[in-house]
Amino acid sequence: MTKSTFHTHSRFDDGQGELEDYIESALKKNFQVFGFSGHAPVDFESDWHVQNDCLDEYIDTTKYLKEKYANKIEIYTGLETDYYDGCTDWRKKKGIDYTIGAVHFLVDENSGQKLPIDGTLKEFEDTLGNGFNNDIHALFRAYFGQIRDMLMKITPNIVAHLDVIRKNNSNNAFFDEDDIIYRDEVLKTLEIISLTNTIVEINTGGISRGYVKTPYPSVWILEACRDMDIPIMLNSDSHHPDNIDFYFEETLVVLKSMGINKQRILYKNEWCDVSL
Repeated sequence: MTKSTFHTHSRFDDGQGELEDYIESALKKNFQVFGFSGHAPVDFESDWHVQNDCLDEYIDTTKYLKEKYANKIEIYTGLETDYYDGCTDWRKKKGIDYTIGAVHFLVDENSGQKLPIDGTLKEFEDTLGNGFNNDIHALFRAYFGQIRDMLMKITPNIVAHLDVIRKNNSNNAFFDEDDIIYRDEVLKTLEIISLTNTIVEINTGGISRGYVKTPYPSVWILEACRDMDIPIMLNSDSHHPDNIDFYFEETLVVLKSMGINKQRILYKNEWCDVSL
């Protein structure tokens, strides 16, 4: 297995630690490939994105680390990019090797208010109540519709935590994943992912931070990815150097039991399939 992760956060956004702390951890844990993916700057006030005036420092620091550790580990520079109307297309930003596309919030058309999708339980309740009049089906359609829009207009290399909408859904508090509307929205989204050849990440970050007990996306979605031959990638979405391979071994057991034996990663400067 070529051990890797392409989804990590540091002190530049909402993570902890310097970028080099992550590389030192990666070397200790026998990683061959490592990708940084700070939250790309946004055009509104935020304390969890890389600030515009720090973006060049972020990129320059990763470049320095690439050179310093060139004989020990491959390092790539990415951005986790939020998709919303009017967002910046970061795909051709100089120094950026890849993007992870994400929808973390929806925008209320009437008020312009940003409605969190993967925030706290209270924030999710407010989003559902104030933004969608407690209509969970309307929320499904808006969230996955926004992802499909992103895939068609600013296609990323990787789509982030596809079903992060279940982050606050412990014990089916808001919906059942067998809901036909939910499944239909997921499957329609996978069809677009398949057409755009985007990679679906298997994200263990929700487990390391105590939000969920299984990786994103759920097993039934991974089975659909397998059946549709959609490429996958195992990522930790780590916010601390200690968590860069959190729950990897357990996830690999599940994947291999499903007949998923390869992942698509950036390796030797090319996207390619490597064994898990």
